[in-house]
Amino acid sequence: MCSAGLDLMSECDVTRDLFALENYGTVAAFGDFNSDKQTDIFIIRKRSELLIFLADLKPPYYKPKVNLTKEAISSDFSITSVVPGDYDGDSQMDVLLTGHLKDSLLTTVFIFWGNNQTLDQNERVEINRTFNDQPLVMDFNGDMIPDIFGSNGGSSEVCYLKTRKQNCEKALRYDVKMRIPHSNAFIDLNKDFTAEKTPVDSVSTV
Repeated sequence: MCSAGLDLMSECDVTRDLFALENYGTVAAFGDFNSDKQTDIFIIRKRSELLIFLADLKPPYYKPKVNLTKEAISSDFSITSVVPGDYDGDSQMDVLLTGHLKDSLLTTVFIFWGNNQTLDQNERVEINRTFNDQPLVMDFNGDMIPDIFGSNGGSSEVCYLKTRKQNCEKALRYDVKMRIPHSNAFIDLNKDFTAEKTPVDSVSTV
């Protein structure tokens, strides 16, 4: 534990208080997974499995409660990022994983659906597109449900998953070669309280 002092900038290692002996892996994301108004932590281990540490009022303050093993994901899948969100609009937090399958440089996307404060490991969805780079998760069509925007070959595509029905389509009216790593964003440029999509190609901003 840290001792009280006047130096507010002094370092304080609280790792053991938070995780006890589970303090290894890469912190990949944060989110309120079980809807208890506490921030939970998503941790990648060995680039092949995901653990969700749920917040607790007693030490250790984060305990591993949900585990996605490499068998549940794919034995030859290397995780590169984790994006929690409600992708099907059922008010339960789902988990999106991006990564690479063995011997592939393209990005594959898996989604595991939230199910009563855990994840349904038998109902995962693999997006039927592979992306040139990490996709951007955003509400592309304004329905308050996150969508998946990315570059597929020479064109940009967006994938919708509302009610768990996968629908991928061309996102922009013309083909554009996205910059890698991408600099895509969404921002309200004209002050109308609606975000504009701002993809960046390999030469200039679209």
